[in-house]
This record gives sequence, structure tokens and C-alpha cells, in this order.
Amino acid sequence: MRLTINHTTHYQYSQPARYAIQYLRLTPKSDSSQQVLDWRLKAPGRLNQQVDAFGNIMHVMVVDEMHNEMTISVEGEVESHDTNGVLPGTDEHLPPEVFLSPTSLTHADAVVRDFAEGLRAAINADTLDGLHDLSHAVAGSVAYRPESTNVETTAAAALEAGSGVCQDQAHVFTAAARYLGIPTRYVSGYFHARGEGIGEAASHAWSESWIKDLGWVAFDVTNEICASDAHVRLAVGPDYDACAPIRGVRRGGGTEKMDVKVTVAAHGQ
Repeated sequence: MRLTINHTTHYQYSQPARYAIQYLRLTPKSDSSQQVLDWRLKAPGRLNQQVDAFGNIMHVMVVDEMHNEMTISVEGEVESHDTNGVLPGTDEHLPPEVFLSPTSLTHADAVVRDFAEGLRAAINADTLDGLHDLSHAVAGSVAYRPESTNVETTAAAALEAGSGVCQDQAHVFTAAARYLGIPTRYVSGYFHARGEGIGEAASHAWSESWIKDLGWVAFDVTNEICASDAHVRLAVGPDYDACAPIRGVRRGGGTEKMDVKVTVAAHGQ
């Protein structure tokens, strides 16, 4: 499926900002599930493209002049392919075992451990089927509820609260799978709902687990499916912090107001 993506983030400040440095993970890579046909990033200041520790395309943006507002946007086309959620033959920078380590957002506390233990037998019997069971269990335990959490909410907090957004559901799945010994990573990207998805219809997050002799398999907890041609991968990492589309610091600026607009449409729509 050919998808057209537009993503604009606009910042407005109550006072002039003197300096800003931002790390932009807003550029997808071509792999076995997608081919990037066209992609354009527009941002103020100086841009330096590099590859981060997890193999993601990252731009470092530096604005060293006074500014009251800032707009960062991307637009492009991606040809996506349905691989039944499996990503064989991807260009991996790190061994899967790296994604067994917990992070501050995916720490398996007692609540997560107790939840995960209920799935241990199923995963030990059949890893793939067990992970599907885990995905459904997370969806049933962490109801999708917009604006119920923020980017600092941990997997444990979301699970205890019983609600969250796609980021939280991915964090809970990731934390539980890692606790059960399955290398699992967080994925940021885009999703074309086709009128069927219950979660974000544009910006989205899901997880990928490593299964021996199969490769990375993508689980979209929010929609209780494996990733398909409706998904476009932007970045992978241990958690949201490593995959955030825009992350950085600034000097000055006072209070910040941010407005984000994202559209994902199938070609011709």
C-alpha cells in the first residue's frame, strides 16, 4: 500500500528563545516491510544527519538565534508491505539480547512481574502464540484512553492505572516480554487506520519481539494485530525516550505551547 504522510509540529513560546538543539527521529528507513519513495524534512537552523546507536536515521537540529516559534515538518510517500508482522533480514546494528535490559520506563516492578507470570506457561509452550496472548492480555488490562498519561508514565504506572495510550501499551508489553526473557524493543511510527483502528490513526507506537528462527515480530497491542502494510516504522529503541520523534533542550522561551498535526492517507484518498 502506498501511504502519504504529513507530520507538522509547531512550537510557540511566551518569551523569545535564545538557543535550541533538537534530535529528530522523523525519517524512516527502507527495509523488508517498507520502501521509502520520497521523504522531505523541513526544519529551521542547521541540520546534521547521522545514524544513532540503534540504527535509526537521526537529524541534529541547532537553532542559535532568537526565535518566538518553530515549525518542524516532514512529508513523503512510503510503499508498505504486509509481512505478517515479521521483519526478516533487517539491517541490525545490535544483537537482540541488548533489548532484554529494562529501562526506567519499562522496569518490571511487582505489578508487571505478577502480570507477566500469568503468561509464562503459554510463552514457554510456544513463543509466538504466547506473545499473541500477551498482546491481548495487555490490551485487556490497559484500556486505550487518550490523554490519560504523559511521556513520563512508566509501564508499571499504566498497568496499575489500567489505562493509557499506545505508548503505554507498548511499554507494558515490552516490560513483560523482557521479564519473561524475550528480547523486545519499542517502535515509533505511523498507522493508517482504514476506518478500523481504535487507537491513534496517525502517530503510533508498538513493540517488536525477537523469536529465534523467525526474526523480529511486530505486535500492535492497541489494535490487537501484528504490524501490517498499514504501519510505517520510524525508529526502534529500548523505549519511548530513545525513539521520540523530537527531543531536545532550549534556552529561554518561557512557557511552551505545542501543536501537532499528523495525517496518513492511502494513495489516491
